Amino acid sequence: MTFSADRLTSRPVLDCSAAEQAEAMNRSFEQYIVPLRFDVAAFQRRFRGENLDPVASRLWYCDGELVGVVLISRRGWTSRVAAMGLVVEARGQGLGKPMLQTAVDEARSRGDRSIMLEVFTNNPAAIRLYERLGFGITRTLSGFQRPAAPAPAAADELQETDPLAVARRIAQHGDEALPWMLAPETLAATTAPYVQAWQLPGGQAHALVRPEADKTVLLGLVVPAPLRRQGWGRRMVRALEARYADQLLLMPCLLPLGAGQELLKHCGWQPMGLELYEMERPL
Repeated sequence: MTFSADRLTSRPVLDCSAAEQAEAMNRSFEQYIVPLRFDVAAFQRRFRGENLDPVASRLWYCDGELVGVVLISRRGWTSRVAAMGLVVEARGQGLGKPMLQTAVDEARSRGDRSIMLEVFTNNPAAIRLYERLGFGITRTLSGFQRPAAPAPAAADELQETDPLAVARRIAQHGDEALPWMLAPETLAATTAPYVQAWQLPGGQAHALVRPEADKTVLLGLVVPAPLRRQGWGRRMVRALEARYADQLLLMPCLLPLGAGQELLKHCGWQPMGLELYEMERPL
């Protein structure tokens, strides 16, 4: 099917049903580098924490047919492209540029100071598009994993705690410039039972994880500043390995260079094959 940029129209997500949003997302990310599939509840949980703006986010059409999505999250003076994708039939027809340019123009018109996004480093076509629209790479984000293995011989017992309390700890003691998806503002929206929060018995370290059918995803880990460089981070990792023994443990490719990467490397976690560029465009 042939589509044309001059026949593009759009609807704000605010005017679309939850089912339409989830289905548009699924169709726009078919055959993606990392498989994505949402039901309505999963879609709502995912993007609630990212501060999705239902007015700025759009479903795009050509002659009444869905061609893609551009979802926009906003905090303060910053917009973020939370998701941008095209349905399989519409790819390679020059539609991405006007769709994203609209998001850039609207962000500028409402007074935002910058717009950002993440893109897989092995997606050169998307990177070229973003660079043509003025985005520049700000940093590389990496992921780590520990294959399923028996529990460590000795590990601390974990105490379950409130996910919101852990998000507040990360806000207080975490890095200042965490990526959007790992920022305390995002993590503060997580809730049980979809996310589990743990601490060491004396409160020396805290972690948030998301159990899934085939893996457990580490979303955040923090050691209060006065207790750092005393081995508590390593003990928390070992306690998580014991708690989720015989499961794949995964830190998504969202971790910037720094103490977090060094901790996971020190604990024997292996880098994943995928990385992200974080990109930003001043407005």
